[in-house]
Amino acid sequence: MASFGSFKLGVPLLLFLGGCAASTPPTILAPDAEMARGPWSEVPSVVMPAGDASIPIGLLRDVAEAMLKLPGAKTCDAGTRRPIVGLSTEYCSTVYVAGSRDSLSWRVAEPIRGSHEACKPFFVVKDDDFPSSQVWVVGYVHNHPCAGAPSSQDLGVWPTDVLKPFVSMAEVRLIPGNPVPALFKNSAIEMASALVAERQDGTRLFLRYFPTGEVQQWSDVRARWVTLGICAPRSARPPFRSVAPECRTGGLRLLRD
Repeated sequence: MASFGSFKLGVPLLLFLGGCAASTPPTILAPDAEMARGPWSEVPSVVMPAGDASIPIGLLRDVAEAMLKLPGAKTCDAGTRRPIVGLSTEYCSTVYVAGSRDSLSWRVAEPIRGSHEACKPFFVVKDDDFPSSQVWVVGYVHNHPCAGAPSSQDLGVWPTDVLKPFVSMAEVRLIPGNPVPALFKNSAIEMASALVAERQDGTRLFLRYFPTGEVQQWSDVRARWVTLGICAPRSARPPFRSVAPECRTGGLRLLRD
C-alpha cells in the first residue's frame, strides 16, 4: 500500500449513494435541509458523451454562470484578498449523473448557502426525472469568493467510510455505485469535486479534484485539464481557518492563462 507523507492511500470501494429531498425558494436549499433536490433549473444537464469520464468543463461553465450570480458569491476584500464575514458566501451543489447506461447526463442539485469560507454539501439527491436507482452522486461543486485554490477542508469532504477526512486517500480514482457502478456504455464515471470562481480581472477559474489527491485546472489556452499537483488535506489548527493542503511538489500554483 502506497503512502504520501502521513496520509495512507487506501483501497477504493464502490459507493452506495441516493435519496430524496425538499428545498426552499428561490432554488437555494436551507442549511438545515436533509437532502438535495435536482436538477437545478439554472444549470442545463450535459448529455453523455461529454468527452470526459469526470466532471466536464461544459457543466462547470454553466454552474459558474449561475452560482457566481448568487448574493456574496464574488464578494472579497480587495486589499487582503480574503472573504468578508457576513458578506462573502460560499455555495455548494451536489454533482451527479442520472439515467441509464445508454442514456446518461451530468447534473447538479439546487445550491446550499454556506458561510464566508465553508459550505457543507449533501451526498444524497432526489432527482425530479429519475428514481434513486438511476442516480449516482459523483461529488460536489462550490465557489470561492476570493478565487483561491482548494483548501484542506475542500479535499477532505468525501462521502465514504473508506476516505476519512485528513487521514486517508484513494489509490486509484473511485467509481460511484448505487449499488452497481455508474457506467455510460463501457466507460466508468469517476468521482470528483470542483471549484468555480471569478478573479478580480473578471476571468473565471475552474478546478476539479479527485479522491486520489489530483488537483486539475482547466486551461483555455491548452483546451484541456492540467494537473497542478497531488495533494492531501492537513488538519486545521487554532484559529481553525482554512489551511492549504500538503502537496508533493509544494504549494499549488494556479494557472494564469
